[in-house]
Amino acid sequence: MIKVELSRQLMVRGDNEIGMLAKITQVISKSEINLVALCAYSIGSNVAVMFVTDDNNEAKRLLAAKGYDVQEEEVILLSIDNQPGALQKVTDKIAEAGIDLTLIYGSVDESAAVNRSVVISSNNLEVMMIIRTELERH
Repeated sequence: MIKVELSRQLMVRGDNEIGMLAKITQVISKSEINLVALCAYSIGSNVAVMFVTDDNNEAKRLLAAKGYDVQEEEVILLSIDNQPGALQKVTDKIAEAGIDLTLIYGSVDESAAVNRSVVISSNNLEVMMIIRTELERH
């Protein structure tokens, strides 16, 4: 199974301080907004928190009201079978088309049947078309 859809991720950048991720997730969870995907990392004194929720508009509004500078970016949500080689089929097709992947993150419990990842490329629409025409229907 391979399924793909366009979505948006939100991104908050700031100073790398203890508890920043906890503060962001508290704002989101208090409003019963579910995190679909999350990636957070620090480089030196800076931190970037990228995430997709089940209500990005409300999450963005709530975080902005708390003073966070929230950016949005188009992403691809990729769902694939949780089995060896499933991601390789996708990345092989993207590489064959000469498209650069700029970021991919995801996770899955080993007992789950489906892996869901966030993918960002130099051409998200072309990646969507490749997956839909060459992989989804097979």
